[in-house]
Amino acid sequence: MKKKEKKVLLVFSHQLTENQKKELVEEYKVKEIKNLPEELQNMWSNVSIKKNYKENLEKIKKFIKENFNKDDIILIQGNWGYTYNLVKWSIENELIPVYSYTERNVEEIKEGEIVKKISYFEHVKFVKYE
Repeated sequence: MKKKEKKVLLVFSHQLTENQKKELVEEYKVKEIKNLPEELQNMWSNVSIKKNYKENLEKIKKFIKENFNKDDIILIQGNWGYTYNLVKWSIENELIPVYSYTERNVEEIKEGEIVKKISYFEHVKFVKYE
């Protein structure tokens, strides 16, 4: 029986950096990196408590259940309620939920009476939710 190749699903609203892709391949042995379909990505990126909150999350779970297997990686970051719910559900369904641990550096630029703050986020490593 052929073992399924490990996949990762990106459930967040950013693009992976080259270092992140490299880590997924080398550290997690991922062979395929997948995104949510556009409709589901829009649901994840634009969560509204007023419109189909629970139904939209269930659609995302249904997609995962139909397309991913035990021990596949799910990179989850976003709305706190959705994230908590999907992490808990992923663990219960023997998937491996992870997040990107980042370090933030802030640059302040003073222009007269205005101070601009620019934040730079740098990926350090993926961490399993536990």
